[in-house]
Amino acid sequence: MRAPKILAATFVAAIALTACGGGGDDGGDGGSSGGSSITVTAVDIAFEETSLSTSAGDITVQLNNNGAAVHNFVVEGQDGDNAVAEANGGESASGTINLAAGSYTYYCSITGHREAGMQGTLTVS
Repeated sequence: MRAPKILAATFVAAIALTACGGGGDDGGDGGSSGGSSITVTAVDIAFEETSLSTSAGDITVQLNNNGAAVHNFVVEGQDGDNAVAEANGGESASGTINLAAGSYTYYCSITGHREAGMQGTLTVS
């Protein structure tokens, strides 16, 4: 007659764990508000990453500038084409942008840098 007691204890434990949550996206800043981040590294007149992906919503951009010149990170057609982050050579900077799902071009808006190929694609899902 031990089996019914063990089964009952297992059932109670399962209900208790379910009631405590532990998973799912209930509450907080989940869903469309996002909270994701990406890191991009600038070197000389190039981004090391020419393809990035992240979740929709608020996206924190970490720009690590391993080059000598100032570089920035701009998302084409967003926020008036203003830099999300800009860093002097050897420094880092971060900023936040809110993006809906889609495909975006990012680039460095310092004169001549985009024309030299300093751009990439950001896929937001």
